[in-house]
Amino acid sequence: MIGFGCNPAPWYSPDLRCPDSQGFHHGIDVAMTCGTRLYAGLPGVVLDPSEPGSPGPAYGEAPFRIRVVDGTGTHDVLIGHASDVLVRPGDRLTAGEPIASASDSGAPDGCHLHFEVRSAGGSVDSAVDPAPWLQLRAR
Repeated sequence: MIGFGCNPAPWYSPDLRCPDSQGFHHGIDVAMTCGTRLYAGLPGVVLDPSEPGSPGPAYGEAPFRIRVVDGTGTHDVLIGHASDVLVRPGDRLTAGEPIASASDSGAPDGCHLHFEVRSAGGSVDSAVDPAPWLQLRAR
């Protein structure tokens, strides 16, 4: 739906990295039907929303972050525009565990989920392209 990087959508503030006053999208938005269930792709720990790097209201009413450790290091995976969140801070997740559903909470463009990968405890400035992390498949 919307990829990582420069984007002409009007709801992104102009970014110096982008041409023509475009904004920068720090994740990937994947369009899906409201209520589509999301499952953890990797084991991790759900972070407390008061920790540094927590998402703001642009990510919807119930955004959350999961800290994961893999062969490339420790990262925070941020999920935005979710509803029916089934996880709480401190929960230890296993791959394949249901964690939330897609919604349009805080989204100006319909039902989808926002996936963002940051360095552990990092802000949007540390976001990297999450495409390699997403192993999307229909259930």
